[in-house]
This record gives sequence, structure tokens and C-alpha cells, in this order.
Amino acid sequence: MEKKQEGLRVTWLSVWMNILLGALKCVIGFFSHSAALMADGLHSLVDLSTDVVALFGLKMAAKPWDDNHPYGHHRFASLSSLFIGLALLGFCIGLIISSVHQLVDGDSADPTWPALAAAVLSLAAKEWLYWRTRRIARQEKSRLLLANALHHRTDSLSSALVLIALIAIMIGGPQLAFLDKLVGLILGGWLGLEAGKIILNTCKDLLDTAPDQAVINDIREHILPVPGAVAYHLFRVRRVGDMLDVDLHLQVDGSLTVEEGHEIAHQVRMNILNRHKEVLDVLIHVEPASQHHVRELGVSSLGGA
Repeated sequence: MEKKQEGLRVTWLSVWMNILLGALKCVIGFFSHSAALMADGLHSLVDLSTDVVALFGLKMAAKPWDDNHPYGHHRFASLSSLFIGLALLGFCIGLIISSVHQLVDGDSADPTWPALAAAVLSLAAKEWLYWRTRRIARQEKSRLLLANALHHRTDSLSSALVLIALIAIMIGGPQLAFLDKLVGLILGGWLGLEAGKIILNTCKDLLDTAPDQAVINDIREHILPVPGAVAYHLFRVRRVGDMLDVDLHLQVDGSLTVEEGHEIAHQVRMNILNRHKEVLDVLIHVEPASQHHVRELGVSSLGGA
């Protein structure tokens, strides 16, 4: 619970930071006629909307199951990540169109020292927020927080590009004014690729795509070491929001009582849950360890597969 609260705290911190930075960059960008700084400010305000979505996803995913959601509310985290990706993609498309128009029209930027200061402040603040959110996301194994952390990284890198463009224009003069719009165009394309990755990964989660094979193999290792677990098959893992759902068919000695077989299955379940905090639940179907199941269908402690 403490980790979940930490995730909420860092997201609320991001909300207030994006309000201040977004307003600052938009105002200074407007008065200095910097399209790149204005775009960077709008990006921060888009981040604000995605922070709100992340807060919603974290709150909903933490709710217990009810009659309408018997498997819990964890997919709200995936749905929120999808919205973040779509919002970022929409911002990128608008930024690309705006930058192309300004390049064609030949609008010039007149950067000032306040514009440089705003870009430096944004770069430092968002990079710090990226590392902090990323650390918490890895601790909680939260793909929603990780998506939001990547959003902070895109903002810090965009501020870095804006800073470089503004410095170049101030040193090189009006002939380099096109760099301001070119940076906006580059940012639009690069951020669009990041948005595509977020959308693709979220769609995989919503379509019950299995996690990476390394994750699956790590979970499988905790089945057969349990005394009495002879073999298993139909082992499946799927993502449910930021969590994992596991089910399998477990074979035990057919001469055991129902109670004894149930106890072995319970030990397998607890073995997985205790070692993998990201696993939400483990559903186990108990079967007798017949030669058909052990040798042809499953993974066995006897050497059959």
C-alpha cells in the first residue's frame, strides 16, 4: 500500500509541475515568438492531462472487485495508458502540422534570455521527475507509471532540443531562425514514435497478449519444486493492467485424497504469489498424474515433456 501511495504522490507532484512549467513556457514562448518553446509548453500541458488520467488509472486499479467487475478494476490502468498514448500521438500530429506551416511561411523567432531560462528550468525539472517516476514504476512494476515516466523524458528531451535551437539562433542570428521550427518538426516525429510504442504495448495488454518469455519462465520455476507436484500443462500468463494473471493444470499422484491434492495446489499458488508480487492471482486445476498428461502434454519433474 505504501508503494501505491508513493506512485500517487509522484503523479500529483507531476500535475503541479506541469501546470507551472506549461504556463511559464507558453507565456515566454508567446512573447519571444518561439514556436519551439510554445510547443514545449503545450507539451507540458498535455502531460498535465495524462497525469490526471494516470491518477484515475491508479485509483481505479486499487479498487476491490465488485459484482460488475468480479476480476477487479486492474484493466483501468491499461485503459489509462492507452489514453496517454493517444493524447501524445494527437499532440505530435498537431505539432508536425504547425511546424511545417511555419517553415513554409518563414515565421522567425526572436529568442530572449527568459526563453533560455525557461528551457533550462524545464529540462532540469522534467529530467528529475523522469528518474523519480521511473524508479517508483520499477518498484511497483507499473506499466502505467512507466508510460508516464517516458512522457516526462520526452518533455525533458524536447526542452533540450529547444534550448539548443534557441542558443544557435541567438549566436548565429536570424538566418538560423528556421531551427526553431525544425526542432518542432523533429520533436513531433520522435514523440509520435514513442506514442506508438505506448499504444502498441497497451493494446497487447487489452488483447491478453502473454508477457515476455523471460517473465513466464521465471514464474514456471516455482511449480515443480513444491513437494507432490509431479507435472503441469496448459500454463498461461496474461497481463491484467499492471498485474499478471496465471492459470495452469497441475498433476499430482492419483492416489492422494482431494484434500491432499488441494494442499499441494495451495502450496504451488503461494509459492508463486510470495515470489512474484506482480502476480494478481493463480488459478490451478488439479489432475491425476496419468502418463498421458505427464509425457505428452505437460512439463514433468520426471523428465517428460
